[in-house]
Amino acid sequence: MSPLAVEPLPEYELPPVIEVVIGAQFAPIAGFLPTHLGLFWQEIRREYPAVEVAAPLAPVVERTNFRSATELSQVEVAAVPPLPRMFFIDATSTWLLQLQPDRFLQNWRRSSGDQQYPRFPAVRQRFLSSWSRLFEFCGHQELAPPEVNQLEVTYINHIEAGEGWQPAVGVSEVFRDFRWDSNARFLPVPEAIAWKASFALPRDHGRLHVSVRQAVRRTDDAPVLLCELTARGMPLDRQTEAIAAWIDLAREWIVRGFTDITTDVVQRKHWKRKA
Repeated sequence: MSPLAVEPLPEYELPPVIEVVIGAQFAPIAGFLPTHLGLFWQEIRREYPAVEVAAPLAPVVERTNFRSATELSQVEVAAVPPLPRMFFIDATSTWLLQLQPDRFLQNWRRSSGDQQYPRFPAVRQRFLSSWSRLFEFCGHQELAPPEVNQLEVTYINHIEAGEGWQPAVGVSEVFRDFRWDSNARFLPVPEAIAWKASFALPRDHGRLHVSVRQAVRRTDDAPVLLCELTARGMPLDRQTEAIAAWIDLAREWIVRGFTDITTDVVQRKHWKRKA
């Protein structure tokens, strides 16, 4: 691991994060029926009174011994349509759970512009608590407990125009590895940029995937740089302690990775870096 890992994690008073997700993927639970989605909601309805239906997520598995950074599982033609993914949403639309027969995710998302990020320990605790409740639910329903085959942590950041950049120019003022040399060339300054990279986590624990692209925010049509960092992988041990430790490792790589790809100027001027 890098010598920098012994240093305290960078902290920001005004981080640009708008959503954090912690999730687990597992083998489809045998005997899991549509009714179980409703029964689980009944157990958490006081905390998550609203519900939405979405298409299920496709399974994704990181294989560190393959050249391809991310491999999708084979697509199978099922005799019956797949069960949906359910969103269970709290009264503030800030916290939500996602559940499908092979995936469980806890989200925090910013629902208003002035809302403060509750910090990662709060999201982590919510996930571990909700994860325990899913195990209890499976026990009550005489279902096999989830057998985890993949964990993931995602941070989604919106960097607004004016935070060190303007559309089509100045992206290098935010992301230190971006530079467009416009001198003596045919192509003009690009209208938009998109960049992806992946990095191996230590001890074959998975990968960190980073993407940056220009986007338009849905709520107000404002231009933003959308920076998404996802750590995906699996510890050797599937016990709760090992899962919690992997989540901490993923968070560390996301925070240090974000700090590594962005400039010191924007960190201190706009996000108020403290450490």
